[in-house]
Amino acid sequence: MTPTLFAQQPMPAGIEHEKAPVPPSKFLNVTFQGRVTTMKVDDLLALPQVTVHVHNVHRNTDETYTGPLLADVLARAGLMANKETEPLVLHSSVIATGTDHYFVLYSAAEVEPMFSRSQVIVAVMKSGLPNTEGGMIQLINTDGARPARWVHGLTDINVMSISPTQH
Repeated sequence: MTPTLFAQQPMPAGIEHEKAPVPPSKFLNVTFQGRVTTMKVDDLLALPQVTVHVHNVHRNTDETYTGPLLADVLARAGLMANKETEPLVLHSSVIATGTDHYFVLYSAAEVEPMFSRSQVIVAVMKSGLPNTEGGMIQLINTDGARPARWVHGLTDINVMSISPTQH
């Protein structure tokens, strides 16, 4: 028998896995190359919207979220993916942080449609309504087996880039 580092124990029958809601995020700060771009929910709604259908294993429910692609939010902050910026995208990481200080790490390439088939969105709507349950602004991805890399109450995105000459 091989031990596992993180064994997931089943919840006893009748016990729900519910956490208190996170403080709502009223705006999103995106930091890229020393510049901060602040976006409110209305700014996020003004970007092209994408709707994704995901399965939330924590609740064992199918859920629908709508918001702009994270790639479009990053482009608004200055990280636009194209042939000329391909090395920058490939050498950048994205750290997304919520109001509860929970954070996740993505490579910039995995959130960019030019490189990835999965979708990562900045959700502002859930089931067609304002996303109050997810802290107003939430990061959702379609490729996770579970929502461990979703961020409720998304408030900060920091893009960190490494120049190939820095190794």
